[in-house]
Amino acid sequence: FVAAIATSVSTKNLDWLALWWPWFILAGTWMPWLWRRCQCWWKAFRIVRSMRTGNRTVGQLAKALAKMPEADLAGQPLPIMARSDDRYELFAKFQGILQAVGYGGMIVIIDRLDEPHVINGSAERMKQIIWPIFDNKFLKSPGLGFKMLLPNELYRFIEREDESFNQRARLDKQNLIPSLEWSGETLYDIASMRLKAASVKEPPTTLAELFEPEVNQTRLIDGFRSVRVPRQLFKFLYRLLVAHCHAHTAENPSYKIPLERFDTELAVFRRDQDAFDRGLAPR
Repeated sequence: FVAAIATSVSTKNLDWLALWWPWFILAGTWMPWLWRRCQCWWKAFRIVRSMRTGNRTVGQLAKALAKMPEADLAGQPLPIMARSDDRYELFAKFQGILQAVGYGGMIVIIDRLDEPHVINGSAERMKQIIWPIFDNKFLKSPGLGFKMLLPNELYRFIEREDESFNQRARLDKQNLIPSLEWSGETLYDIASMRLKAASVKEPPTTLAELFEPEVNQTRLIDGFRSVRVPRQLFKFLYRLLVAHCHAHTAENPSYKIPLERFDTELAVFRRDQDAFDRGLAPR
């Protein structure tokens, strides 16, 4: 068509441009392409609007959809509406792809949810991320397993939820552990292995060498049991070492922690930990 116009201009024969049929042919030629582009743009707009996450713009998604044959897109469960059926079907297709390449299932581990700077320890923001996952249909999907190591403050939200949430999540079927606690013996072994890994002498330094003889292994195990988890254990040990170092000068050093300081710092740490568990202390 452009070549015909160029030829007409060169020969000064433009009368045919006033006729209707050249423009009708032009419109008929481009109409399928325009219709296809409009359909792809509308689908992309609805997908972006209904998806909570994603980094594609409407234009990028429309361009990607336009590259796919219509036969491949026909009948596909595109997430163009705010419902879960399409998403479950897409997830089943994704699992089928994984099985085709030799992966029979997957395990999703969620940990350190409170650490990203966007969340910054906010229980409300953690709830916004985790609550959509608490769906019994999703959690019981074949070939899919979840292990969530969630902060304790989220359990207070679970206790305040209504019946509709409990019916949807069915946490009674999810092997829910309200509080993950480690035994004192296990925490003692973890601290010993960490100290052994950081030791530069042979034989490696033991945990007992950091304390006076009256702070025996039994007393350490009982104290470690009260902090419950490794994360809190190492916070306590750090606080204990800092307090002991601040109590002595370089001219009169003391390289062993006495029982009195151990008990004092443990009592303060447990008080702060209890206040945090009740929501009365900042993170």
